[in-house]
Order: sequence, then structure tokens, then C-alpha cells
Amino acid sequence: MPAYPVSRTQKSLRRLRWPVVIAWLLSVVALNGLSSGLSQATDDTASAYLPAAAASTKVALLQQAPSGGRSQTDTAIVVAARNSGLTPADRAALGAARSAVAGSARLVSGMAAPGPLLSSPDGKAAVFSISVTAPSHGQNTDRDAVQAIRAAIAGPLGQAGLAFAVTGSAAIYADGHAGNQQTLLLLTALIIVAVILLLVYRSPVLWLLPLSGAIAAIVVARAAVHGLANAGLTVSTLSADVLIVLVFGAASDYALLLVHRYREELRHHATAEAAMATALRRTLPTLIASAATVSCALICLLAANSAALSGLGPVGAVGIVAALLAQVTLLPALLLIAGRAAFWPGLPQPGAGRAESRVWAGIAAQVARYPVRTVLAVVVLLGVACAGFASLRTDNSLLDNMKSGTGSAAGQHLIDAHFPAGVSYPLVLLVPPGQARPAAAAAGGAPGVAGVVSGVVSGPPVGGYDSYWVILSVPPFGAEGSAAISGLRQRLTRSAPDALVGGIPAIAYDVAQAAGRDNLVIIPLVLVVILIVISLLLRAIVAPVVLVLTTALSFAASLALSSLIWRFGFGYAGVQSVIPVYIFMFLVTLGVDYNIFLVARVREESARLGLRDGTLRGVGLTGGVITAAGIVLAGTFATLTQIPAVNITEVGVAVALGVLLDTLVVRTVLVPASLLTIGERVWWPSNVSREPTWRYSALPAVTCHVGPVSTAARGPLDR
Repeated sequence: MPAYPVSRTQKSLRRLRWPVVIAWLLSVVALNGLSSGLSQATDDTASAYLPAAAASTKVALLQQAPSGGRSQTDTAIVVAARNSGLTPADRAALGAARSAVAGSARLVSGMAAPGPLLSSPDGKAAVFSISVTAPSHGQNTDRDAVQAIRAAIAGPLGQAGLAFAVTGSAAIYADGHAGNQQTLLLLTALIIVAVILLLVYRSPVLWLLPLSGAIAAIVVARAAVHGLANAGLTVSTLSADVLIVLVFGAASDYALLLVHRYREELRHHATAEAAMATALRRTLPTLIASAATVSCALICLLAANSAALSGLGPVGAVGIVAALLAQVTLLPALLLIAGRAAFWPGLPQPGAGRAESRVWAGIAAQVARYPVRTVLAVVVLLGVACAGFASLRTDNSLLDNMKSGTGSAAGQHLIDAHFPAGVSYPLVLLVPPGQARPAAAAAGGAPGVAGVVSGVVSGPPVGGYDSYWVILSVPPFGAEGSAAISGLRQRLTRSAPDALVGGIPAIAYDVAQAAGRDNLVIIPLVLVVILIVISLLLRAIVAPVVLVLTTALSFAASLALSSLIWRFGFGYAGVQSVIPVYIFMFLVTLGVDYNIFLVARVREESARLGLRDGTLRGVGLTGGVITAAGIVLAGTFATLTQIPAVNITEVGVAVALGVLLDTLVVRTVLVPASLLTIGERVWWPSNVSREPTWRYSALPAVTCHVGPVSTAARGPLDR
């Protein structure tokens, strides 16, 4: 029994359980509409992903200005080809298709009239383009426009027997947003979490309670993020998608830790209220420290150049706070209402059952026998895994970010076979009228430029600029394209210093440049913040350094192994420049949860039992719950792989793999072995053995068993 009375707390818990549940229910109902409308407040315009000072940002803002800066202009490209060469009848069919698209443009919002028909140098193909202006959250506009274009050209081009397709950024975006992604993610994550919780708890009732808390947290978090978006925060579709899995994963982690400790305390207390009071007192500081660490690390993203990446920081922090609030208020109230019956059929009774996991207690015992060997073996293993970095490639191509099998991919292959490499994604050149002639001449003579076409950008750009398309002769998204863009800008500074170079390839180039800077700033900043917060929690310096180093090594190994899966398992060409920092944020911030869960318990037990026995007991007590939490988190992030966009799939694969590696190897093997290798000095400058024992008196030093231990009273976490 606890060493100090908790009767007042018990009365408060008993009195507040129903009001808390009712308050949450009313909040969910009231905020559901705002939560559902988050997708309409997202901003996926080019300027949202760019540094404010980049030239491509200025071009994007000029193009968005007529709509108040909340629109995105994409391009749909109709391509038709015949291997033996286009015939007069083919060109007539193309003209008819162009006229049909022009008719559709008058009926579909956002579609402009089609541009001129352009023939390929080999005479075997021709293209014409259509600009589509959509709201920043308007994937429906792109979808409607592309569907209308495909329907319009099917008749004339199909009868001519040509190979034809619709590609371009509008078609790629439409193919990648074929349905309601966030609803699909929510349902899939819901099913995965429900199945895992049902297997973990083996109770037809208990799994519903953490799930209820997670759903309530998602509604509150999405509503709050919607409010932030309306207040001016940039919230991208990627951030909105990640918010769902982030809250589901974090809420499940917090619930697993609390329920595990609550079930443990039910074996030592006669009433559910007494057990919950002790469980909250022992876990709440750890949960708050974990949430604070993750939130502070996410807030570091405000230092990013990209508005979308910067906005992810507050979005993620809001999600973590919502998950914490739900699982330390709503979940305890639901557990108290259900009582011990929530664990049926394995009802935990006072003095019965086993607190430690047999599996992880056994692993901890083996680690304790050879801690130095274990550290060396795991570090070498993770170091070998880091060799996978040799397969890591950067690929910022818009088309390569779309999984194969789409119409836009087929159209791009037709264009690649007959046109210069950059015709699908031309650069946009905006020039003040007085500098138009020298700018066009300078652009036409730049290395890597195939040609300059004037007057094809839809609508007059704001500010009186003349508009041009600059067609590259080299692949626009690779190293050659980057060199061509850089060289073009340098030439223009001499002949037309006020000219601006934008467009999709320039956007990718500027995003890549910003990503390099963000990696150098954000990654060290996050590690320092985590180090400071964990140091304050543990009141130590050595242990936090160990935890941060193991976290960094785990991230490196996970990213390297993921690159092998992306390239050789899925066949992806590479990873976008901005994706590694996303993966780093999720792996490091979420992985630190397990650091805190484990080491806080080890420190608690070490104060009474000494470092060796405290580590063994800490791993035995938390190994099962950390494993379950890791599986839940990995499962929720794995749901991202069903999204058509390659970059989101890559995030899901890397985080799921990294969490499993973190859970099964780093937190429960490498970290305990490191603590035991260093010894009591790991708590320096604190001396845990000399701290007052009253802090740790809530749990008996030895678990007493009354009678035989019933297997039915134990779940997977006890094994």
C-alpha cells in the first residue's frame, strides 16, 4: 500500500469520472464539424513549401495573387504519338481534341483555354497544355479538370488510333488524390490499433477504452489545427495526414503505459480508485515529460525555411498535447466506470498475477551478464545497417513521386520518348517589359536550355511581367537540371537582373537548397532540446547523453535500411530532399517516448534496488508495454503506405521500421546494456542511492504472490 493516504484523491476520482466523460463527449460533438473541415483549410500551394526569399516563391506568389494568394496553378498536358509519324488525319484529330477540351474548359471551374499545339522534333508526337487553377486545398478541381480533359479527348484521339494520355502536374496531382485520403487513413489506423489492442489485452471490453480516448484526441486535435490554419498557420495535406497517425500512435502509447501501471496497481490495492490514484501519480510525471519532450522537439521546426515544414511543428505539438489530455483524463474516467470488469476475463486481483514480463526479464538477465559485449554487438550491428546509406538517392521529380500504373505516368513516358527532357516541366520566366528582349536572348543561350516560348503562361502575371516558358534540354529534376537552373539565374542577373525564374523544376531546386539548410539547423537543435529535457527529468547528464546517442544511431540505421527497401524492395528512384528531416523528427521524437518510459522506471527501481537489479526490474516491467506500444505506433505509421504519393509511403516505411528497431533492439537491449556498462556514474551528478526512499515507496520492493499465479490473469504484456 502507498506510504501516504490517497483517500481524498480516491473520492475526487470517483466523483469526477462521469462529469469528465460527459465533458469529453460534448466536446467531441461540438468540435466534430470543425475537425471534419480541416481538409478545406490546408495549403498545398508551391509557396507553402518554399523559402520566402526564393525566386520561385516570388513567381508562385505572383501567379497566386489574382486569387488572393490561396490558389495553385497546375498544368495538364495532352500528348498523342504514332511510332510511324503523325499523319494529316492525326493532326486533324488533335485539333478536334483541342477544340473539345476548349469546350470543356467553359464548363469546368479553374480550367483555362488550351495552349497551342506543339510538335515533337521527330514528327511522331504532339502536345498541347491546359492550365488549371485550383484553391490551395482544391484537389477536387484538379480531378474534375483532368477527368473532363480525358473524357473530351477520348473520342477524337481514340478513333484516330493514336497512343495518347494526359499528364503534367495537374494529372499527377489528380491521380495521387483519387479519394478521401484522411478518411481512409483514419479508418485504417482505427482498425489496426483496435486489432493490436484486442490482441494485447485479450479482453472484449478493455481495447475500446484506449481507442475511445484516441478518437476523442483526434477530433480535438484536428479542430484545434483547423483553428490554427484559419489564424494563418500553414498546414499542408502532408501535415494533416500525419496528424492522424501521430495522434493515434502517441495516444495508444500513453494509454498502454497507464493501463499497464493501473493493472499492476490493481494487484496491490483493494479498490480501483486507489489503484488509479497510484497509477496516475507514478505515470503522470513520465507521460508529461514525454509529451513535453516531443512537443518541444516539434516546436523546433519553426526554425525551418519551408512554411509547410515549419507549420508541422505546431500541428504535431497540438496533436501530442491532445493525445496526452485524452489519455490522462478520459481514459482514467472510463476505466473507473468499468472497474476491474474492464479486464475480463483476466481480472487482476490483489496479491495475484505477475508484474514483470517473463520474456523481457529473461532478456534483461542475459544483457546483465555480458553488458559490454552486448553494447559492442548491437553498435556493430547498427553500424553495418548504416552501410545502406550507399543506396540512398535524392530524387525530386514530380512524376517519380507517383506510384506506377497511372495515366499521368503513361503520358510522361510518351513525352520522354519524343520531346526534349524538360518539355513536361518548363521553367516559368517572368521579366519586366523593359528587360524582355535581353532576358529571352540570355535564357535561350544558357547551357541546358532547349528553347524559350513566349506568352504561354495562363493569364497576365501581376505587376506587368512578360511571361515565358523555358524548355530545358536536360532532365529538369536531376543534377543536370539543377546546374541548368543555377546557370540560367546567373546569366539573367547580368542581362535582366529583375527577371524571376520559377516553375516546378525551380521549385524543386529551391526546396532542395532549403532542405540542406534545414537539416543542418533542425537536427542538432532537436537533439539539444531532447538532451536538455531528459536531463531535467532524470536530474542527470551522463544518462541523457547515452540516450541521445543511441537515438541518433537508431535513426541512422533505420534511414539506411529504409533506403534499401525503397530502392530494391519497392523500386523507387530515390527520396525527396525534404523527407529525411520528416523521418528524423518522427523517429527521434517518438522514440524518445520509449527512452523516457524505460529509464524513468529504471531510475525509480534503482533507488531501492541498486542499478543492476533496478535495471533488470525496470526492463522486466516496461519491456512488454514498450513492445506493444512500438507495434501499435509502427502499425499506425504503416498505414501511410496506402497513399499513392511515394514520399508519404517512404515516411511510413521508415518510421514503422525505425520504431520496431527502436522498440525491440535499442530501448530494451542497447540502452540497458549501456547503463550497466557505465554503472552508477550514469546518474551523475545525482546519486540515486542517496535520494529519499519516500519518492519510490508507492510500489513494494518485492511483489508478493498469494497462491499460484493464474495464467488466465495474465496477458501478453506479462510474458
